[in-house]
Amino acid sequence: MAYQILQIALLIFGFGFVIFWHELGHFLAARWAGVRVEQFAVGMGQAIFSYRRGLGLKLGSSRKEYEDRTAEWFKTTAVAPKGPDGEYTEYQREQASKALGLGETEYRLSWIPLGGYVKPTGQDDLRPNAQVLEEDPHSYNAAPIGKRMVIISAGVIMNIILAAMLFMALFLIGYNVPPAVVGGVQPDSPAQRAGLMAGDRILYYDNTFQHDFNKIRLNVALSRDNVPVDMLVERIDGKQEQLRIVPARADDDPHSFVALGVVAPFAPRGPKEADYLDEAAQSPELVDPESLLIRPGDEILKINGKPLLMDTEAQRRQAIATVDGEVQRSSGKPVVLSVRNQSGQSREVAMQPHLLPAFKDTEYSFAGMLPRVQIDSLQENSSARGKLRPGDIVLRVINADAHVDQPAASRTFLNLISSASQRSEKIDLVVLRGTEEVTIKGLATDVKLESRQRGLGVAPGIDELHAVAAEITPDSPAGRAKIPAGATIVSVDGQPVSTWLDVAEALRNASADRAIAVVARTDQAEQSYPMTLTASELATFQQARYVLTAGRYAAFGELIEPRKTANPLVAARWGVVETRDFILQFYLTLQRMFSGDVSYKNMMGPVGIVYAGSKFAFKGTDWLIWFLAMISANLAVVNFLPIPIVDGGQFVFLIIEKIMGKPLSPKAQAVAQYVGLALLLSVFLLVTYQDIARFF
Repeated sequence: MAYQILQIALLIFGFGFVIFWHELGHFLAARWAGVRVEQFAVGMGQAIFSYRRGLGLKLGSSRKEYEDRTAEWFKTTAVAPKGPDGEYTEYQREQASKALGLGETEYRLSWIPLGGYVKPTGQDDLRPNAQVLEEDPHSYNAAPIGKRMVIISAGVIMNIILAAMLFMALFLIGYNVPPAVVGGVQPDSPAQRAGLMAGDRILYYDNTFQHDFNKIRLNVALSRDNVPVDMLVERIDGKQEQLRIVPARADDDPHSFVALGVVAPFAPRGPKEADYLDEAAQSPELVDPESLLIRPGDEILKINGKPLLMDTEAQRRQAIATVDGEVQRSSGKPVVLSVRNQSGQSREVAMQPHLLPAFKDTEYSFAGMLPRVQIDSLQENSSARGKLRPGDIVLRVINADAHVDQPAASRTFLNLISSASQRSEKIDLVVLRGTEEVTIKGLATDVKLESRQRGLGVAPGIDELHAVAAEITPDSPAGRAKIPAGATIVSVDGQPVSTWLDVAEALRNASADRAIAVVARTDQAEQSYPMTLTASELATFQQARYVLTAGRYAAFGELIEPRKTANPLVAARWGVVETRDFILQFYLTLQRMFSGDVSYKNMMGPVGIVYAGSKFAFKGTDWLIWFLAMISANLAVVNFLPIPIVDGGQFVFLIIEKIMGKPLSPKAQAVAQYVGLALLLSVFLLVTYQDIARFF
């Protein structure tokens, strides 16, 4: 807990420092240009405390005391005020402050920890070229256009410098990140079609070197849907091969990011996260017993008798390939892991492989036979906690207008819950728990889900270990063969089966366009149904892949290889390249949003940034530095967009003034600035609403 509090404190300090650094750029540039700065503020709103040379540290603002002290000096010198409404100008106060030994700049920390500002005399964000008194040579608008351009752009430049410096520091201390290695590929995915294999190291994607797995995710996400990309990979035997891959969206949302269907690299050891162990101690009924087979600190030495070595980079990649190979060759049968715990004690664990979801994440279908729903996990706020358990198999769903006597497949199950949720109704479930039927009544369906919708708060999986067809898809091999819903599959093509894993293997070995006998048992009797698969339907099973999981958790921990160098020049070069890539990718993201390729729903506002930042902070100091560097680079882009009211918009006004030889008319400037302000406020409200809807 103390570590987490420290990381959150560092996150808050980091945000403040990024803002401070931006404003410091404006401040230093203004001082260089000879422009007076009245205030240098971190945060918005009223000051918590302030500092001014000659007055010291004050609660609140020092402005009133500064005005009073200079006014007293004016009385002794009989200087008449030259400002409007009988006020002294800032130029006059500058003369008084020099005589009194007071600083002309107030440094302040304000209450609202968002943004910050530097206030040069004569600059008004809503009137960037407001007329000033000619006798004030230290006013912003008295400075040449070139110097004003430097002042305006200095904050953005400082953010770019800060991002590069943070990345440089990150690579000197070590960035703990998964390497650019393939841990596995999803069935029917771009990665599988391109020929990627577990253990491959991705060297270049779209002619860009890939330092780590996160770079792959980011670069792929910004690729275009169904546009081929060149990829250079290194196989585990050291040979390099040029591949052509076609990234695609994993769902039907035309605005979602594209992907390759590549699984992150893993290490043959227990996961770091011990949350499920704590949950097991507090609520053992909510934990799948399979989750406890591999624990944090465990080291997996062998799989099916084959050693897994981790001393070198080549051995780590070979270990990934060995695990994947043994799991795929298991044909869905348990694999044996030789495990050593932190105390040095060894044991053997038999783990059941599971079918890896297809790339498109569609409903599991075995030639049109849909498995029953099995409860995988429950959200912390689920109304079913303490009632449903992981492993429960849903037999019936009962709501106000439907009594489904047959087991429901996952899509039907979710639709029934969604229908009840829209009417704010509760549902009853009949589940199979072991060999016993259990009825659970009065489950509320108004739980907030990660998808921002309402539901039951459970993650439905499939009942892999019982070959019971909950539903039959009409236009499918099983539908054409008229296999009845609710039937238990006994054999396929003469091979006895008891699980859907057995069914998948039997179908994998079948021949296309040849009738195979599927024996199914109902309450009445067993009956054989001739079923024929086309070549494309058969290919689905030939592409099927397995994965090892421990309940709802990954069986293995994440593979981490620190990206680190002791050479400051190399770290500086990496930092510059990383900053450049983030800036270009941010512009590309904006372009894709305007073209409709990426949804605006992927944007985050202050709430989302803080939420995401807290997640990164908990991952370690290196990830916190990475996040703040990314924020600094993105802030540079946002601030230099050609939108009135931000730095980029003011820079555009200066360009226009340079071209025309005079500034835009006050009316034109005011209209443009208010439009820009309205635009920014609208975007702010939109992204804040999305953040609240997404996270709360």
